[in-house]
Amino acid sequence: MTAADPGAVPDPRSTARGIALLRLAFVPVAVVQTLDADVDARAFPAVLTVFAAYAIATLGVTLARGRREPLPLAAALADLVLIAALVYTSGGARSPLCFAFFAMPIAAALRLTPRLTVAWAALAVGAYLAVALPHSGTHLPGDLDVVAGEALALAWVGAAAAMLSGLVERRERNLQGLAAAGRRLVREALDAEARERRRLAQALHDDAIQNVLVARQEVSDVARGVPQSAERARHALDEVHRQLREEMFAMHPVGLERAGLAAVLRSFAEDAGRRGRFDARVDVDPAAAGMHDELLMSTARELLANAARHAGATRVDVSVRVGEGRVRLTVADDGGGFPAARLEQALAAGHIGLASIAERIRAVGGQVAIDSRLGGGTVVDASVPTRG
Repeated sequence: MTAADPGAVPDPRSTARGIALLRLAFVPVAVVQTLDADVDARAFPAVLTVFAAYAIATLGVTLARGRREPLPLAAALADLVLIAALVYTSGGARSPLCFAFFAMPIAAALRLTPRLTVAWAALAVGAYLAVALPHSGTHLPGDLDVVAGEALALAWVGAAAAMLSGLVERRERNLQGLAAAGRRLVREALDAEARERRRLAQALHDDAIQNVLVARQEVSDVARGVPQSAERARHALDEVHRQLREEMFAMHPVGLERAGLAAVLRSFAEDAGRRGRFDARVDVDPAAAGMHDELLMSTARELLANAARHAGATRVDVSVRVGEGRVRLTVADDGGGFPAARLEQALAAGHIGLASIAERIRAVGGQVAIDSRLGGGTVVDASVPTRG
């Protein structure tokens, strides 16, 4: 995914690049912080030189196009070892560079899971104690309060880093879920468009065009004086008019803009009722007009189509109500219902139907509740905010 994708998960290369920049920026900070410190005159410059070379090399790798930091766990371990060496050679427990240990759990939180972050924080505390306690500049028990205070502060930062890691992990899972949902919605929109084209072509071919041909034949019979041919031609043309009118109602924005949501839903319900052989009743609150009409229309149409194909119902009720800042669409049937496991499988697989309805409603901040059981019918309640 590109950076412009709103559903993109953060690129690990960006995190590694940021850590590499901070690593390199630590070099001048270490130089300034230790100007007046009691450092090992030979060991400290050597360790700092190695750290600087390592920082430059890792930054170069992360800046290379298409490259990411190799073996991030090994890089983190190298950071820990080099920082411990810098702290040890610049004063141990009283080193001005002890603060660098605090960056370790935070960096781990950006790259590791919460459990590994906790382990890494504990390792950082252990490394600090291993550097501070045996150092020649640490005088025990006099400096015990200093060492204990730094260790406890580092442990506290480690706990905070573990919480941060949990938040980052949850955010990435949410972003991945949103990205996957977005891809499913795009696929479903394309599939729905293809299905609608096929349905429209089939309806025109099997119904409207056939009736036009019948009317044409009857008109020819009228010219030859065949009895009742004019009446049959008129009937065929009436059927063409009815069929085209139904298709017009089914298409947006023509149906919604000219007839309104209630009329379109009644048209869908009548058509589904004929196909599913059930009695369909529609009740639309006039206050709902103009509030998510297209979404409510497509949702109701999908639910009615499901009822016609699968419910085996004798009655289906469709209602649209407005209240408590939400528009609520309810479609209830008295059909055979289905077990909850089937719905869970559909949602997990991202199948078109109830799963796609839930995706579309939730995408605008809405909610979907489905109550169904074998032999007990199905009630689908979808609500969206009145102002999306």
